[in-house]
Amino acid sequence: MLIPSSWLKEYVDIKLPFPELALKLSEAGLTVEKWEEKDGDIIFDPEVTPNRPDWLSLCGIAREVAALTNTHLKDPNEIALNTKYKTPKTNYEITLKPNYAAIPRMTSVIVQNVKVKPSPDWLQKRIKQIGLRPINNLVDITNFVLWTFGSPLHVFDYDKIRGHQIIVDLAKGGEPFRSLDGLNYTLPKNAIIIKDVGRIIDLPPLKGGENSAISPETKNVLLHSIVCDPVLTRRTSQSLGLRSDSSAISERGVDPNGTVPAVKLALKMILDLAGGEVASELLDHKDHNFKPWTVEMGHNKLESVLGLKFEPKKVVQALVSLQLKPNMTNLTNKSNLIYAVEIPTFRPDLKIEEDLIEEVGRLYGYNHFPKTLPASPVPTAKVAYAKNYDFEYEVKQILQSAGYSEIYTYSLVSETQLIKLGINPGKTLRVDNPISRDYEYLRPALVGNLLDAYKLNQANFPQIKLFELGKEYKGESLDKAKEEYWVWGIESGENFHQAKGFFELLLNNININYHLRPIEPSDHFNWCHPGRTALVFTGDKKYLGFIGEAHPSLLAKWAIKNRAVIWELDYGLLEKLATSEKKYHPIPKYPPVIEDLSLIIPDDILYSDVVSAIKRTSLLVNSIDLLDTHEDSRTLRLTYLDESRNLSDKDAAEIRLKILKTLKEKLGVKAK
Repeated sequence: MLIPSSWLKEYVDIKLPFPELALKLSEAGLTVEKWEEKDGDIIFDPEVTPNRPDWLSLCGIAREVAALTNTHLKDPNEIALNTKYKTPKTNYEITLKPNYAAIPRMTSVIVQNVKVKPSPDWLQKRIKQIGLRPINNLVDITNFVLWTFGSPLHVFDYDKIRGHQIIVDLAKGGEPFRSLDGLNYTLPKNAIIIKDVGRIIDLPPLKGGENSAISPETKNVLLHSIVCDPVLTRRTSQSLGLRSDSSAISERGVDPNGTVPAVKLALKMILDLAGGEVASELLDHKDHNFKPWTVEMGHNKLESVLGLKFEPKKVVQALVSLQLKPNMTNLTNKSNLIYAVEIPTFRPDLKIEEDLIEEVGRLYGYNHFPKTLPASPVPTAKVAYAKNYDFEYEVKQILQSAGYSEIYTYSLVSETQLIKLGINPGKTLRVDNPISRDYEYLRPALVGNLLDAYKLNQANFPQIKLFELGKEYKGESLDKAKEEYWVWGIESGENFHQAKGFFELLLNNININYHLRPIEPSDHFNWCHPGRTALVFTGDKKYLGFIGEAHPSLLAKWAIKNRAVIWELDYGLLEKLATSEKKYHPIPKYPPVIEDLSLIIPDDILYSDVVSAIKRTSLLVNSIDLLDTHEDSRTLRLTYLDESRNLSDKDAAEIRLKILKTLKEKLGVKAK
C-alpha cells in the first residue's frame, strides 16, 4: 500500500527526517525499503506482515509512528466518532436480512439528493497518490475512508435496490454475477453475496454489482461499511482470481468496531462534497457487542524473555503509547507484578503473554539490546539432522568452473514427462491431491526437468551447460519409497569426448576410484546413443552413473534440435567415497619423451582395453592422450618418463616396440 507522508502528518506530528523514520519503522517490524519524492511529497510503500491488519490504514500507521517517536496522535477514530450531522427529516426505508456468520457487522446510512460529480482537486490528488484512479466524488470518498481506517465501504444507488431489501447470503455455486466494471463471473460455493429481491447486487468485499452501481443520474444512496468473514473472503478471492484493496484487508481481519467511525467520516464527506441530506438513522446491524479482551503479562516473565531489566513505569508507558490499557496488580512485589492489559479490537494479533512481551521489545528497540555472548557452552556434539555442505559446495564449484550453470526445479512432475522418458506412471509415487496435472508425480529422475530447461533456453543460447543436484524418489508405494540424491548434467553439442573428459576430471578431483564400461544390449539403456555411452562403476563394481550422447528419439520428444550429452552421478555414493586427501607429485627432474602412435583398432576392441594394455606394458608410460580419430584408426600421444634418469631415443624405441608387440598379440591392434 502507498502512503503519502503529508497525509500521515495530518494525524501524527513527524519531526524526524524521513530516512530516520523509515529506519525506526523497519526496526519495529513495519519494513519501509522503498519511497520516492513526488510533487514535493514523500510516498512510501511499507511491507505489512499478515498478522497486522491495523497497519493497512493511515490510522494504524499513525498509531505506530506516534508510539515509536513519542509524539502526539490525532486519532481519526475519535475525530470521526465526534462528527455531528443534522437529524434526518425523512426516514427512507431499508430492510436487512443479516447473516452474521458471513458478515458479523454492517453499519449503514441513507443519503438523499446527492450530486455525483468529479471530486475536488485535493481528494483527486490523494486518490492518485495511493495508486488509484479518481472516479467520482462518492467512489473517491469510499476509497479515501478505506485507506484512512482500513474498513471496507460501498455505495449503492438506493433507488436501484429492489424492494429496498438487503439480504446477506452465501452463494450456492454457479450463480452469474456482473460487476460494476462490466465483467461477468460465475460464483463459487459459499461466496458472500448481498441480494435484493431476486438478484445479486454485491459481492462483498471484492466487487460491487452493475445493477446497483451509482451513475451520474443517482440521487439517493445507501452507504455501508461491513466486516466480512476472512476465510470465506480468501476462498472466494482465490477461486475467482479476483482481489481488491478491500478484500486484501478483509482477509486479514477488519476491526469490527471500525465500521461506525468509517461510515460517519464518509457521511460527513458526502454531505460536504456531494450535497444532500441524511435520510435515515445510523443503522448498525450486529448480533453482539465486540468488546476488548484482557491478556496478562508478568513482569518477571518479561525480563526473563527479553533478558533486560525494565522499570514498571516504562513498561506501562510503552503499552499506553500503543493505545493498550494496562492495569497493574501485586504492586508490592516487583517480581510478582502482573500487567492485566486490555486489548482493543483493532489489535487481533495480541492474544497471549508473549505477544505483549514482543510489543515491549519492539518499542524498546532490538538494536538497543546489549551484545552478549551465549550463556550456554558451544556445542561439540553433532546436531541431529545436521548436514555438512562442504562437499556439495566443492562439487558445484568444479561444475561451475567447467562452465555449467545450476538450476533448481520442482520435485513434482507431470504424467506427460514420465511417458516421454519411458517411465511407467503406475510405478511412480503420486500425490493424492495434486495442485495441477503438471505437478502430479514425485520425480524418479532429474533428467526430464533438465530437458525442459534445455528446450526453454535453446533459442537464446548457442551453448548450453546445465546441472542440477537434488532428490529423486524411487519406489511404487510409500512403504517402499526411497529418497536419493543425484546430480545430473546436460551439455549441448556433438563433442562427446570433451564432455567425457570433464566427467572424468570431476571424479578425479574428488578422488573417486572408478572405471567406465560401454553399454551393452542387456543394459536396456534407451535414453542415450548406444555407440556413445559409458556406464560408470566404482572400484568395487557399484553403479555410480553414466555419460552418453542423448538419443535422437529422446531429444525429438522435447523438440530439441541439436545434439546433447547427458550424464548422471549418484551423489550419495560420491559423498561416501570421496576423500579430501590430495596427492601432490614434484615437478619431474628429468624431461619426458613424447611421441605419437597411430593404431588401427578392430571394431570389437574397446579403447579402454587398449589403454590398459599399454599401461601394463611398461611403468615408464606416464600418460596417454587421444589426439585424433579417423575411421578405424586412433592417434595416441604417449609420454614416457623416468624420475631417476634421462631417457634416450633407444629407451623410447624399446618401449614402443614392446607396446606394439603386446597390442598385436593380445588385442590384434596394429600400427598404422
